[in-house]
Amino acid sequence: MSHSTAQQLTGQDDASVALREALVRLSGDVADLHADRRAAAEGRANLLHSLLIEIDETMLPRQLTLFFGQDAVAKLRVGHRRLLSLELTNDTGNTHPVDAISPAQTYAQQLQQLSAMYQNTGFHITRRACETGIETQSCSATQIADCLVPQAPQGSRLSQVLASVSALAEAWVLLGEDSAQLGSSGPETLTDKLTELARADKAAKAKSGRALRMPEMIPSFMLLTISGDTKVIMSWDQTETLLIALPAQQVPAANAAWHKVFSA
Repeated sequence: MSHSTAQQLTGQDDASVALREALVRLSGDVADLHADRRAAAEGRANLLHSLLIEIDETMLPRQLTLFFGQDAVAKLRVGHRRLLSLELTNDTGNTHPVDAISPAQTYAQQLQQLSAMYQNTGFHITRRACETGIETQSCSATQIADCLVPQAPQGSRLSQVLASVSALAEAWVLLGEDSAQLGSSGPETLTDKLTELARADKAAKAKSGRALRMPEMIPSFMLLTISGDTKVIMSWDQTETLLIALPAQQVPAANAAWHKVFSA
């Protein structure tokens, strides 16, 4: 992180953000695309993030098949940027959550189940044309993301920010007073880096009375560039510190989530 740069996030209100992000990914450097595939194959990519991107960028009807190794574990039918159906081909122990009251909640719980069972396992996704049929249980990627509440204490303002963007993140770490970890998600190597960054900040503050942060009572955050296309949002509120690693194209969504919580 010796080459990290920091900047304050600024507001962005642009209805074409989603289309622009898709075009940026589709026109990306071939080496970057191969790197993304390798990250997924080696278990370093965020499964939920990858699936939600696939759903949000699929217009023509497609069947997406999710593989872990050689095993097909889920089939998703997608069209018009909506998830039409989700079939789990392996027994996950709870394929029909009883406490879900909407299609988005059902799909979110099933996807979280898959992510927990195969954490840090390499995966790949195949696509083929399919029929849409008549669907009554469809929902958008955004609706699913809204239901993917992180396993962290609820109620604090940083937890509310996290609940809005965790599904789009590569990893996140939420720390409380004295750097006690309240929750985390993502590849261990990346969560360890985030934790190390937060604790280095706290140690610097204790040593010199100054650190990256503004006064704890004032909500604040900054954007760090750590490597390639990966950004880290480092934020503080009261005694909590939240770090979120995410692709650069997801920064506007994180910015919007922050301002929605702290301008309320």
